[in-house]
Amino acid sequence: MPSKIASFSRAAFLSSALFAFPQLALAGAFCGDRVEGGWATGKTDQEARDAAVQWWSSRAGALGKGYEHWETATDKNVRCKESNNGDASSKCIAAARPCLPDGVSPENVPKIDL
Repeated sequence: MPSKIASFSRAAFLSSALFAFPQLALAGAFCGDRVEGGWATGKTDQEARDAAVQWWSSRAGALGKGYEHWETATDKNVRCKESNNGDASSKCIAAARPCLPDGVSPENVPKIDL
């Protein structure tokens, strides 16, 4: 049976590990810091939105395999406005916190032996 001190030490270590790796979420999902894509244009509002999400996905994917999925991101936001070039095109920008799908662990977190 572990001592109270050993149990406290393990809890303190896990707490410090979560502080050291802020992408670790307490709810069980692994999320990175907020990522913003660039301004993407399209002939329609929907085309510009899709392009903005695709740009976000390529940037979020730089965090590692699995982070590029818009569907698993949190705090999602897509802002759009009319393009200033005189035609009816739109431009949008996407931003969100990229998260790994449930049950997937990040590749770059060191193993913690207790």
